[in-house]
Amino acid sequence: MNFHSLAEFIQPQVQQLSGKEASINTLVVAIKRFSDTLSDDKSPDASRVLRDARISLSSGIVDVTMRVPRNQFSTIVRELSDVAGELSEFPHIFPLSNSIKLILPAEDYALVHGKMGHLKEAAAQTNVAKVILNLSPNAEMNPGIASYITELLFRNGVNILDAFLGYGDIIMVVDDKDGPLAYDVLQREIQGPKLRE
Repeated sequence: MNFHSLAEFIQPQVQQLSGKEASINTLVVAIKRFSDTLSDDKSPDASRVLRDARISLSSGIVDVTMRVPRNQFSTIVRELSDVAGELSEFPHIFPLSNSIKLILPAEDYALVHGKMGHLKEAAAQTNVAKVILNLSPNAEMNPGIASYITELLFRNGVNILDAFLGYGDIIMVVDDKDGPLAYDVLQREIQGPKLRE
C-alpha cells in the first residue's frame, strides 16, 4: 500500500473532521503507526494449533436425513436408544431446524431401518465416509479452525457433504472415495512441517 497516496486521499476528510491543518507527512506517520498495529497478528497459526489433534476415518457410513417436525425429535432419539444395544456404535444425531440427521455405519442403518418407522421416509446417502477430528483443548479456543479445515480440504479436492462443528470435535461426511484423501491431508497438517520433509 502506498501510504503517501492514501494520506493525500484522506487529507481533506481529516482536515474537515479535526478542523485543523494536517500535513501529508503527519498523516503518513499516523497511517504507518496504525498499519504496524494491524500486522501484529495475535491469533495463532491454525496449522500449528492442529498438532495435537486426533483424526479417525470410517468408511461404509450412511448419512440419513429425516424431515420431521421438531416435536418428534425426542421420539426418534428414544427409538434409537431402544435399539442401541444392537448397534456397533451409537449414531451421531444432529437436530436441525426442520430435520434430524443421523450418521451411522451401513450395517447399523440396515438394522434400525426395519425397526424405526421414521426411517422409511428418510433420505439416506450411502457410500460416504466419516472423518472425525478431535481437537486439543488448545485448538478449541482458537477462532477460524473450522474455516481453515474446510478450506484446506477444498483446496485438496475433497468435497464435504456435511460438517458438524462441536466444541472439541469436527465431524465431516465426505464421499467414500474422498475419505482417504481427507485423512491424508489432515494428517499431514496435524503432523506439521517437520514430518513433511
